[in-house]
Amino acid sequence: MDKILAMLKNFCDDFVLFGRILPVIMAMLPVIIYGIFEGYITNKKVAIPLYGGIFALILIGMEKVARIWGKNVEIKVYEKLGANPTTIVLRYSDSTIDMLTKTRYHKYINEKIKDMDLPTIVDDENEKSDIFYESAMNYLRKYANEHRDSEQRVYQDLKEYNFWRNLYGCKWIAIIMYAIIAVRELCLIDNFNVKDMFLNMYPTYVMFVFMMICIMLMCIVVNKSIVKQRAFEYAKSLAEVCERFVEV
Repeated sequence: MDKILAMLKNFCDDFVLFGRILPVIMAMLPVIIYGIFEGYITNKKVAIPLYGGIFALILIGMEKVARIWGKNVEIKVYEKLGANPTTIVLRYSDSTIDMLTKTRYHKYINEKIKDMDLPTIVDDENEKSDIFYESAMNYLRKYANEHRDSEQRVYQDLKEYNFWRNLYGCKWIAIIMYAIIAVRELCLIDNFNVKDMFLNMYPTYVMFVFMMICIMLMCIVVNKSIVKQRAFEYAKSLAEVCERFVEV
């Protein structure tokens, strides 16, 4: 895997690799393993290159599709939240950042960014405050992007958020692929026996069981909750930038 990632870095930057390509690779990993297993079991040397070629084609097509689907997920999550997490974390009603720290952040932003008027007490917060929160976070985002070397934590949290968002974006197409392979394997098994599936798994049942486990893991691990969690972690680390950036 490390060699594959190192090779891919020659064709794209770190952010694209981690946030867009790696989610597709992770979603396709069970299919890759299936191709290698089929080639080994059947002794067909053509099987591995064939599945490798199919994987390469899917990777090329899915990289942009996963991002599009991921953005759609992002829109739905943010709509349900009522605002972007980067806006929500600055609200006094949100507990991601404690009250005292949040007040300090608001004061820093008012002092260091022109035309900012963030509330510094709970009673001063109103619907219009979101406009200033959004504007302040846009500035901090721009600053963090321009100073990526010194804001590594923000950059890392952003990559992790994009990874999980885009992985969730291609979740269902991955599950469908796993299910198709599982059904194929099931159809190839003569005299299916549940006892043999657990006690005599290899080689007849191993890929069927493997794909069923992959489906369960994809359903359980890759969900909107983890996308939301990563979004708020990025928002929190972005808000912390206000303590480090220079005055303007």
